[in-house]
Amino acid sequence: MPRIKWPSRKPKGEESKDKDKKAEQSYRSLEGNLRRLAEKELFVQVGPRTLKFRLLSKTLFQNPGGEAIRDSLLQPGDLLSVSVNPEDEETARLVVLLRPGTKEDKAAASKPIDAAAVVSPTAADFGGEAPAADEEGKPPAPRHKTEEPAERPTPAPAEGSAKPAERPAPTDSILEAARTAAMAFTSQLPNYVVEQVTTRSSSFNNEASWQTIDVVTAEVAVFKGKEEYRNVRINGQPSAVPIEKTGAWSTGEFASTMEDIMSPQTAAKFTKSTDDRIGGRITYVYDYSVETENSHWILVSDDGHTRHQTAYQGKIWIDKETRRILRIEQRAVRIPAKFSQDKVETTVEYGLVRIDNASYVLPVRGVTDACRRGTFNCVMNQIEFKNYRRFSADSSIVFGK
Repeated sequence: MPRIKWPSRKPKGEESKDKDKKAEQSYRSLEGNLRRLAEKELFVQVGPRTLKFRLLSKTLFQNPGGEAIRDSLLQPGDLLSVSVNPEDEETARLVVLLRPGTKEDKAAASKPIDAAAVVSPTAADFGGEAPAADEEGKPPAPRHKTEEPAERPTPAPAEGSAKPAERPAPTDSILEAARTAAMAFTSQLPNYVVEQVTTRSSSFNNEASWQTIDVVTAEVAVFKGKEEYRNVRINGQPSAVPIEKTGAWSTGEFASTMEDIMSPQTAAKFTKSTDDRIGGRITYVYDYSVETENSHWILVSDDGHTRHQTAYQGKIWIDKETRRILRIEQRAVRIPAKFSQDKVETTVEYGLVRIDNASYVLPVRGVTDACRRGTFNCVMNQIEFKNYRRFSADSSIVFGK
């Protein structure tokens, strides 16, 4: 009797991996401008239509170089590549930031979304045969890199329009190492909680004498890279109103400030300065500047009605040994005359802290100050971060939608 060769069956885990790999090999992509990014939804403008995609916890966000980035870096108007599985065109699997939006893109994206123009994507939106993934099963690169002919000329920008931001050439190996460390910052962090103590002061004498207004305490929970405030108290008493409406307030002191400045999409220009020492560590110091069209720093007026996307300048301190950023200073520049403040500056200092049995470089203190236009009336927030600990299942917190 001839020997029967029975088909072998792979372990359950390997079957699942093969299934995922097969799905990734048929990814298809399209390009469009970001209209709105929500926790579980992505709206992308493609021609006259607005396509609505679902977002999953597994959805990847990357820059053109394939490096992971935070979804919070995406701004309305930015040009994106969205990749999907042909079996589910409505779910975004990979979102790549191709370039920041121009002034015209941002202006168009700021207009209300026409509900009648919002549709779910279909296979026709992606067109053509699905490009295969590489041997490792990774999603294909965006179509604009692989399918456009090399001789296709770049259209000249319309007169008076802003040129798209380009990634600056690396200044040196120090900056590249610091950029790599900053990009890996959030991916290496656990979910955690930290106590934030903010002492708010004011001065009416050109910052010569500061008088304490109040002390705000809060727990800041960082879960999957998102910051959320809870248990907010002012002078020890629970706050009945949102913290941002109680006086001068700022956010972004955590990973977002560092990651944004070092992101290639921000296109910061760096100039080497003199060396310095911080907390016993020898550091390289760089001056930098960021133009308005690439900035993600938003100033909000006293009454909360006016928002200004500002250009800014500052300095960064990079540890010579680890290439970690230990201090960031930034100040707003070219603030329009109609804005209520004419001076806004902020500083964040980072230090080595322990969470469970591991050490991480995280913010330990910060200062933000601003002055009302044409006066000596200034406010200052002195911030201290302490008692870092892991965010666990028994940490009760409700995240806003």
